[in-house]
Amino acid sequence: MIMSYPETRVRIRLKKLLSTLTMSLDIPARCLIATQTIEVQFLTAINLAEKLMDNSDLLLRLQTENHQLDNDVKHYISLWEDAKLQVSDLKDKMTTASDINVQESEKYKELETKCAELESAYFDLQMENTNLKNEIRNLQKFRGENE
Repeated sequence: MIMSYPETRVRIRLKKLLSTLTMSLDIPARCLIATQTIEVQFLTAINLAEKLMDNSDLLLRLQTENHQLDNDVKHYISLWEDAKLQVSDLKDKMTTASDINVQESEKYKELETKCAELESAYFDLQMENTNLKNEIRNLQKFRGENE
């Protein structure tokens, strides 16, 4: 089939028009797709930034808690060391007090022994005194009879 000249011109114009129309529709479609892609990328970037901020906040909170826990551990270690020193001091004091108690107990026994010896000596002196008084009476009686 042979086409006539005007028909060919019309077809060419239609093809050009269709091509221009396609191009004009294709550009907004591409822009729309590009815009949607940019919007998706922008929303993704915002979501990632929000997650990054949340993770930064979480990291900061965890670092703060970690620092506080380190300080607590140092404090409790210090308290533990102080308690160990106090226990050691108390053991030393108990040993010293026990030694002093033993020494005082020995001194008390020595003093009891001395006290018993002094009581015995006092009793002996009283007996001697009584005996000497009796002897003096007897001598006085004897003199009184001899005179």
